Amino acid sequence: MSPSGMDSAPVFRVLRGDPEDADLAALVAVFTALASAAPPPAVPGRPAWSPLVAPTWRTSALR
Repeated sequence: MSPSGMDSAPVFRVLRGDPEDADLAALVAVFTALASAAPPPAVPGRPAWSPLVAPTWRTSALR
């Protein structure tokens, strides 16, 4: 890391055109928002023996 605490390598480059500072700031804001968006929480699956699983059979015929 550089002394400023950040990498000196660019994350992206403008290959064509001459964007204004506001255009680049908007692009950086979008990339930052996408990178910091939390993934949806994982819903744990219920095991097959759980009482909350829909039964696939009723009671035994051998009562």
